[in-house]
Amino acid sequence: MISLSVVLILLAVLLICLVAGVPIAMSLGLAGAATIIAASGVSYLVQIPLTLQRALADPVILAVPMYILMGEILYRGRIGQQLFDVANAWVGRLRGGTGVSAVTAFTFFAAIVGSSMASVLTIGRIALPEMEKVGYPKRLSYGLSVVGGSLGILIPPSIPLILYASLAEVSPADLFIAGILPGLLIAALLAVWAMIASPRVPAGSGGRWSAGHALRITLRALPDLSLPVIVLGGIYAGIYTPTEAAGVGVVLALLLTLVVRRSLRLSDMPAVLIAATRHSAALLAIVCGALVLGSALTLIGLPQQLARTVSEADVPPWVVLLIINVIWIILGCFLEVISIILITVPVFIPIAMALGFDPVWFGIMMVINMELAVITPPLGMNLFALKAILPHERIETIIRAALPSLAIVLGVLALVWIFPDIALVLVGS
Repeated sequence: MISLSVVLILLAVLLICLVAGVPIAMSLGLAGAATIIAASGVSYLVQIPLTLQRALADPVILAVPMYILMGEILYRGRIGQQLFDVANAWVGRLRGGTGVSAVTAFTFFAAIVGSSMASVLTIGRIALPEMEKVGYPKRLSYGLSVVGGSLGILIPPSIPLILYASLAEVSPADLFIAGILPGLLIAALLAVWAMIASPRVPAGSGGRWSAGHALRITLRALPDLSLPVIVLGGIYAGIYTPTEAAGVGVVLALLLTLVVRRSLRLSDMPAVLIAATRHSAALLAIVCGALVLGSALTLIGLPQQLARTVSEADVPPWVVLLIINVIWIILGCFLEVISIILITVPVFIPIAMALGFDPVWFGIMMVINMELAVITPPLGMNLFALKAILPHERIETIIRAALPSLAIVLGVLALVWIFPDIALVLVGS
């Protein structure tokens, strides 16, 4: 039986640290260490470094810094412009074409970097001025940008999916495949919204469309377009693992930016490596803190106890899933994505398995919730990324303009819940 006093110590230390402004990594680690001491004594703390060593040596976790490095190379190499130009060459003269071009660029960039903030900062800088130029209302242009950027954590390769795969002991390749259709569905609905809500294009204002011109721009951008095909295609074809794919992606990103595009110079590489190292260290510090907390939860048996209680209770599985989704949405307002995943997955996975939920489908449900987390105030990171692009715009204006776009993500969340095959049909589950 779980000691109530130990659980109260865990919650008290965690809440006090968070309220006091202690960094999230330290808050998680201190709460875990205090729980271990209360449950088993100081001597049991010797298990913490052993747990961290085993977890951080996991090849799945080792892929994270390489995907971060690849994203940093492509972000600083300004690769997004070619992606936007290709889409705009084909559909830019139609009503809503600029918005559809932005969504297409966000989707392709998501398939390269796996980061929502990098997507907003890269494609948003290109797409927002273009949408403003043709008279898009803020509600539409800001909404397309924050939700389009969120595709970076759903469409593979995705760092949140990699972390979930490690925690839930699920194949990252299966998760990558499962994220494709839900991600494309969100992108398609964003494109439809752009076509419906955008201002009409004045007759003759766009000039005559030329297939030859569009083909020339597409051929020019072929190296950029081929990057996600090579990285993800190799995973799906079984040529290399997701971790090996991250290494392949870094090499290709360097070739693309240093040799083909020459948008990066060798003198830029120290800054790129320093930035990627900082991001990786910050993320892995949170991973370490969460692993300590996870060890404490396992030690006191909280996930297993919750799973037994839920499976023995006369509660429909959909009610439990609804509660889990509500918890994710609430946490998404106050914590960043990686912390939510690392805190909740060790607790929720045993419950999901006890109720017979497919772990791949459950992971996709979680990441769609994380898309909501990056666009919901007060801590929606994509909102602040958009603020960085628009320094003279008030954050309150950005929040009000972007909130209607939540309906699209919520709608896809409901569809994936009702029709699990949207996520699982390509996996073959």
